[in-house]
Amino acid sequence: MKKLFVIIVIFGSAYSTSLYAQSKTPAIVLSSFRSSFNNAENVSWSSVKDLYRVDFTLDEQNISAFFDEDGNLIASSRNVTLQQIPMSLKSDLKKNYPDHEVAGLFEVDKEDGITYYATIRNSKNQLSLESTPAGDWIVTKK
Repeated sequence: MKKLFVIIVIFGSAYSTSLYAQSKTPAIVLSSFRSSFNNAENVSWSSVKDLYRVDFTLDEQNISAFFDEDGNLIASSRNVTLQQIPMSLKSDLKKNYPDHEVAGLFEVDKEDGITYYATIRNSKNQLSLESTPAGDWIVTKK
């Protein structure tokens, strides 16, 4: 019975924290979100530093978006597959990291363009990569 009570308290806290975050989100941010992502579902708000983060589902994809206090969309991100990245990045992965497998891949869409991030690994190491505007990868973490 104690375990059930603890579980209920934890879920209740998480739910109320989410409701609190949404109720503290300025109306201009909520309006901007609705106009940018009209058909979003499973919406969950939180704050990250001086930004408002919203996690949601759109067209069966999990997406995160970040807004400033004036309602400006700063960036959005989503997980992607190898088939969804530009050919130059896919070729660069195969050419420079032939013995690695892709463990994670996501894109960040900002005002200045889209950047891709990958985590690759083999039996010896794991690397974090970031795409460049030139269409190749740089190692950000070994």
